[in-house]
Amino acid sequence: MAGDFWIGRIPFNIALPFLASFFLALSSCSSFSQPPGGYGEPHLMAQANGKKPEWIDQPGKYQEEHRDARYFSGVANREPDQEGGRTDSYANALQNIAQSVANTVDSRYMARRMTTLGSDANGGSMRTRRRITNLVRQSAEARLSGVRVVRYWWKKYWIQQSPNAPSQTYYDFYVLVSLSDNQYERLLRHALSDAKNAASDPQTKRALDLLNAR
Repeated sequence: MAGDFWIGRIPFNIALPFLASFFLALSSCSSFSQPPGGYGEPHLMAQANGKKPEWIDQPGKYQEEHRDARYFSGVANREPDQEGGRTDSYANALQNIAQSVANTVDSRYMARRMTTLGSDANGGSMRTRRRITNLVRQSAEARLSGVRVVRYWWKKYWIQQSPNAPSQTYYDFYVLVSLSDNQYERLLRHALSDAKNAASDPQTKRALDLLNAR
């Protein structure tokens, strides 16, 4: 028919709907092949049983409701496997215990520095404070033992950085550990004693002597 446009042997007005459907299908396939949230975004594959535990997001509340022991958590992100997740999250929890011991000693030091230990205009007491907390933290880390694992919890993700990149998987791992009050107090005493033995300057030794005598 005059004025008609043909594609091959099919009139254009008949072929147009089929072409539109074809390109729409291609577009849909392309979108479907992309990660749900886009490239470079992590997507949850699986997780440990149960919802995310309270001790991860609200550790203070968990401790308040569980006074039978002292609880600490640790986290390891983007771990390639579960074994590494357990190892690194546990190591992080031990560091948190040591930091807690150092913070306890720091609070005692700050409470006593103006009355018993004294302070000078040059900020010597603050330098001593830093030395003490560093020494106590290191001593506590070296002394840590008998820490009980209460529970692990994890999430597994996959991610694709770009259209041609291979997809990768990783874990975020969490651990809850505990110490009895007696274990914690014993660790604190030993850490103070070890810190005193390791201190090299007289002011720090004097401060640690007084803190040890508490």
